[in-house]
Amino acid sequence: MPHPPVPLDDHDRRIISHELNAEAPWLDPEEPVTLGHVLRAAASRHGDPGAIGSRLAELGYRVPSSEQLASVTDDDRKLVSRDIDGSGPWIRAGNVASLRGHVLAAARRLGRPAAEIAARLTELGHPAPAPDSFPERVLDEDRDLITHPDRTGPGRWITDGTLVTLGHVIAVLQRMGKLTRVPQQTVFAIDAACERFTQLGYRVAPGAAEATVDDVVLASVGLDGCTPWLPARDEPVPLHHVLRFAQAHDRDPNEVVARLGRLGYHRLPEGPLAGSVEREDIGLLGHGWEGGTSKSWLAQDDLAWFSHLVAVGVETGKAPAEIADRLRALGYTVPEQELPAKVSESDLPLISGRALTAAGPWLSRTDSVPVGHVLYSAHARGTSVASVLARLAELGHTRLPDVPDRHVTEDDLRLISERGDGDAPVLGDTVPYGRVVRAAAVSGTGPHEIAVRYRELGYTDVVLPDGPLPESVAERDADLITTDTGWLAPGEAVPLPYVVRRAHAEGVGPAAIARRLRALGFHQVPAPLPETPHPGDLVMISKNAEPGGPYLPSTGMAARHVLRAADVVGVSPHDIAVRLVALGYTLEFTPHPDDAVIVSENADGRAPWQYWTAGPGHVLLVAKVLDRTPEEINDRRGELGYEQRKLPDAGGFEEEDILLLSENLDARGPWIRWGGTPSLKHVLRAARATGRSPQETGQRLTLLGHEVHVPPVLDVRDSDLLEAVPQLGKSMDLAEILAVASRTGRSPAEVAARLRELDIEVPDLDYPTRRPALTPPRLP
Repeated sequence: MPHPPVPLDDHDRRIISHELNAEAPWLDPEEPVTLGHVLRAAASRHGDPGAIGSRLAELGYRVPSSEQLASVTDDDRKLVSRDIDGSGPWIRAGNVASLRGHVLAAARRLGRPAAEIAARLTELGHPAPAPDSFPERVLDEDRDLITHPDRTGPGRWITDGTLVTLGHVIAVLQRMGKLTRVPQQTVFAIDAACERFTQLGYRVAPGAAEATVDDVVLASVGLDGCTPWLPARDEPVPLHHVLRFAQAHDRDPNEVVARLGRLGYHRLPEGPLAGSVEREDIGLLGHGWEGGTSKSWLAQDDLAWFSHLVAVGVETGKAPAEIADRLRALGYTVPEQELPAKVSESDLPLISGRALTAAGPWLSRTDSVPVGHVLYSAHARGTSVASVLARLAELGHTRLPDVPDRHVTEDDLRLISERGDGDAPVLGDTVPYGRVVRAAAVSGTGPHEIAVRYRELGYTDVVLPDGPLPESVAERDADLITTDTGWLAPGEAVPLPYVVRRAHAEGVGPAAIARRLRALGFHQVPAPLPETPHPGDLVMISKNAEPGGPYLPSTGMAARHVLRAADVVGVSPHDIAVRLVALGYTLEFTPHPDDAVIVSENADGRAPWQYWTAGPGHVLLVAKVLDRTPEEINDRRGELGYEQRKLPDAGGFEEEDILLLSENLDARGPWIRWGGTPSLKHVLRAARATGRSPQETGQRLTLLGHEVHVPPVLDVRDSDLLEAVPQLGKSMDLAEILAVASRTGRSPAEVAARLRELDIEVPDLDYPTRRPALTPPRLP
């Protein structure tokens, strides 16, 4: 396999990889690079084909000639894209499986002859089918014909060499809305579609091209020539379908199978089959409701053959052995085993698994019969356990449980039912500890007494914890160990999130839940845990801080998650970190008492809290409060999950900097954000507060990372003027200038002149020189 020359940058590695992804397989320097590859590379890299060709040549590859590259058109770029739009995904090199469909789709989309498209694709390095194998015109509905029934999007065309089956034709016509409930009209539509497939260059199954009304009926699930149809995919045609058609049309089933093969169906029943089917045979093929989908048909190699024999025997009155013999003759695989002489309707629930938890519809004669099934059946039949066991043995079940003979009472039924209500489903062979606790709580006895009762009923697998059992339990104890899917297992570790969730639900501390679990016999319980509840416990242990979502692992909790959880709960990030550690989670950092100060807006360890990025002023304030360097505080903020910015090189920091960087000039939050540009209003207010000139104030703010342009003529006496300007940095109109003049007591001419000196754009007009009477400023 060729290897790329090294070293290469990402661009070069991409253009020399077949998939344009900078990964193998690579172009072979000994083989010519196709024009199509150059086109794909140019489009994916937003470059020029000529430049791509030149670079490939520099790298030692054999590229198309300059004349070939110059001949490239927009249509060529579309031809090598799978959606025919000039963008990825692209036709892969050597991928010729569905090029016929691509040519036809491109011809229709680009309005060009298919033969011309095929010839050009071959020139571009994608050997398309012969140009003379395409029709002169491509129609809109051709795209629907050649679309694979189970695909959408790029690569949806049927494979060039595939055999177009009757199932495919029917699926396409149904999607196009061309099928009716009249079989003869369906035949006409099929004939027309097959003829068009042939014109488009596809091979059509011989039977499909000569389909008859009987074929349409045969292809329909209901054998009525209407939807639904046999699947067009590679799914097996059921044996009962063949036999039912053969009986209805007086055909040899083997001939029906042969006809299905000629129509293009591949997965057919294995023969040889019976030469004919009698009317009464149809009743042996399935059981249940005849009128709808509840009809249960026997598959040719069905593992549930015995339950089928019983169900059919009940419906027909025939002996299971007689039914089995006829089914074998018809082509079904039914093992030669001893069968009961006769069956009755009462046998059906006896071999059904519907009353059991997580069981199939029928019991298998080769599997163990669960204890719960025997007890439930005895109660349902109103007979003794011994009677049920005897009948199961007669039906061929050999692996029967050792259940003491008894008449099952209503109390027994409630005890074995999963929900404790006497209804199905019932416990099979295993009694979970949670079910023992629930039964004990309901009956007012202890788990030991309940376990004894289960054993008396015949259950040998009663799950109990190691060590002494509690003398009594309550309903809340049963609720405590009930999960969304069942019950906690006493021999397994109790997940930490489970303890936290239960504590949150009951409004108690996780430690209280852990103690109750230990008292119930659960020994693998997380410890130590907090005694007090916390409203944010579920938030902080859940992914994306969303309660009800997946729980996070207990190790390596990300610092950013701590901030997100604190934001959702509305508490200090430090409190969240301390709580997580108390719950047994390990973090990316170790909480420190100073963190409470670092995460507080005003560096006082109290709300409001910072959940995201603050400005450098906050860093300086925290450093002052904690008597640490700003660099140390900045680094710690990074460890705590905040976006870390580089501190400005201000030649050292001054206490007055904290004042300058606070938006309200009170050395408290909110702070000017990192890289933010303070307004001239802020500069003037800061100058007044510090006694510096506006220019000195601007210079200091720039050194602190907040570049601001301060006009050389700006003076603190301009404060009232700028405070009256509605929006600095925006040109002002006449009405705004008159309003400023009214508020400041200056003439409009004075206002306009001063604003120009401060680099604020004003209209070039002759302004009045008369000063207006002062008006009070508007209330915000």
